[in-house]
Amino acid sequence: MTTEYVNIMEAARRCGVSDKTIRRWIHAKKLPAHFPLSNRCEIAVSDLAPFLPGHLSRPCEDELESRVTTLECQVHALERQVQQLLTRSSTVRAKRPSSRRPREATIGPLPRHLVSILEFAQLHHIPEQTVRTHIEIRLLPVHRGAWTDHDSMPVTLAFDAKGRQAFHHLYHGTPLFAPCTRCPHELPGRV
Repeated sequence: MTTEYVNIMEAARRCGVSDKTIRRWIHAKKLPAHFPLSNRCEIAVSDLAPFLPGHLSRPCEDELESRVTTLECQVHALERQVQQLLTRSSTVRAKRPSSRRPREATIGPLPRHLVSILEFAQLHHIPEQTVRTHIEIRLLPVHRGAWTDHDSMPVTLAFDAKGRQAFHHLYHGTPLFAPCTRCPHELPGRV
């Protein structure tokens, strides 16, 4: 009976691996091959049997079983670490007092330290749309909410002291800017 031979590319196709993998197996002496010519490699089809998909020789099965056991131990150790971190972080959160200030009301009457951007822009003769554009691109810090001012007008955007100061620095050199009695708004307070 004659033995059927295939080249490296066909062996790779049959085994479901790359030709480089076949070359590595040949170089590592895992896969027997012979070279009838210096540039021709032939592999016996019968030698491919242990490498075909779905076929495992006994040493490979033992090696895989050992790897699976090792991986299972590592996964179990990682799960324990995650549990420890989760319980540790929940106890830390419970023990740590909140360092945050209570959030200010975002509905109701406008707080005294805030001023409507519309009112502030009108006071300084800066177009509202210009101010809104600079708020959108985050040049001006604002507070957002659903307040009402002293005239019962709705206010959704308001400046605090930082916002008023940023407003002054941004617009005080423009031709339309009209200073008020509190300019340059470096001290906190009402308009």
